[in-house]
Amino acid sequence: MTSGHAPTAMIADYAAGGLSPGMSLLMASHLTWCPCCRDKVARLETLGGALFCRGEAVQPGPSCLERALERIEAAAAPPPAAEPRDPPLPRPLCRLVPRSADLEWQALGPGLAAHWLGGFEPERVGLMRASPGTRLAAPAAAPEAIFVIAGALSDGGTSYGPGDLAFPDGRAPRPPQAAGEAPCLCLLLLPAGRA
Repeated sequence: MTSGHAPTAMIADYAAGGLSPGMSLLMASHLTWCPCCRDKVARLETLGGALFCRGEAVQPGPSCLERALERIEAAAAPPPAAEPRDPPLPRPLCRLVPRSADLEWQALGPGLAAHWLGGFEPERVGLMRASPGTRLAAPAAAPEAIFVIAGALSDGGTSYGPGDLAFPDGRAPRPPQAAGEAPCLCLLLLPAGRA
C-alpha cells in the first residue's frame, strides 16, 4: 500500500472536480483531517481560478442569472448540525451516515462487518469495521482505497492511523489487517464492477 497522503495526481483531479463520487468522498474525508493535502488542494484551486480568469469572456444566456441565483440560494442553506459521534466522523461522512445506533452492519466474516452507503453506483462505498488482527477484505474484491477513521491498519511494513489514506496495490500477498488493540473503522471504496 502507499503512504497515508493522497497522491499529487489525485489531489489535482479532486481540485478540478474530476474524481468519481466515491473517491471524492474519501478525499473530502481525508482533507478534513490532513492539513498538508488540504493546502495542496487550495493551491491547485487558486491556480485553476487564475487560469480561468485568463480565458475569454462568454456571453451569458437569457436564464443564466436566474440559474446562478437558484444555485446560490440552494447552497446558502446551512448543513444540518452533525451529532456527536463515537468515533468522530469527518463532516462529509456525517451527512451520509446515520447515527451509530441506526447503522445496519452486514457480517462479512469473523470480526469483519460493513455498512454500505447508497448513491455511489457503480462504485461501492461503505464503512468497514474490523476487530484487531482481522484481515480487511471485501467480498470478492480488493479495495481501491481505504480511509482510516479509528484504530489502525497495517500491511506488515506500514501502519495507517486515523485520517490516513491507503491504496492497496494488489502486490501484497494478503490484504491489510486491523492493528493494535482497538477495532479499526474505515471508509472503503471498491472499484466499479466489483461486489
